[in-house]
Amino acid sequence: EEEIKARLEAVKEKLARQQLLIKEKKVPVLVVLEGWGTAGKGYAIGQIIQNIDPRFFKVVSMQKKTEDDKRKPFLYRHFVKIPESGKFSFLDSGWMDEIMGERLHEKLGDEAYAHRIESVKRFERQLTDNGYLVVKLFLQVSKKEQEKRIEHLSKEKDTRWRVSRNDRWQNEHYEKCLNAFDSYLKETNLPSAPWYIIDAESKKWTELQALEILTEGIDVAL
Repeated sequence: EEEIKARLEAVKEKLARQQLLIKEKKVPVLVVLEGWGTAGKGYAIGQIIQNIDPRFFKVVSMQKKTEDDKRKPFLYRHFVKIPESGKFSFLDSGWMDEIMGERLHEKLGDEAYAHRIESVKRFERQLTDNGYLVVKLFLQVSKKEQEKRIEHLSKEKDTRWRVSRNDRWQNEHYEKCLNAFDSYLKETNLPSAPWYIIDAESKKWTELQALEILTEGIDVAL
């Protein structure tokens, strides 16, 4: 715990310094957090942004598709959320979550799924080829830990709303989801935009991993 505390203090100071260089060098930074329901994506984002000037970041949580969204290419609504030069965008679930939702509920056949995967790879390559830093984090929790969190949140009326039907569905079909997630992560693990799988069993450990991965990525980008 003492080591984690010391490393957290160091990496937070580093990110605070880096944001000035990001602005100066006009590097756009896109951070995509994916993972299991109740894994703590929102918490991790909340901890990271405490170290960034509010003028230079935005947090995006994708809402349910509108009819207008359905008439456009599926990546369009994500594309319009990418950051400006010298700024950060944090996506609390992005295109992986959308694809997996349709795939797991059998709304996306093999051919359509393969087409989506190719679109994602092209999109991410276009971003990195044009100077974007794309940091992709997947928060992993065990079936037992997810079930425990669902039960804990459901017991309190103030936190009950945080548990969705999809969270419960994931836990009930854990192996099916795990296999689907594993395939997606392997297929979209690009040299210029690799996946980082974070052990999210502990909140502070999750925060530290996310911050250290992000700051290392910024070092490379700069």
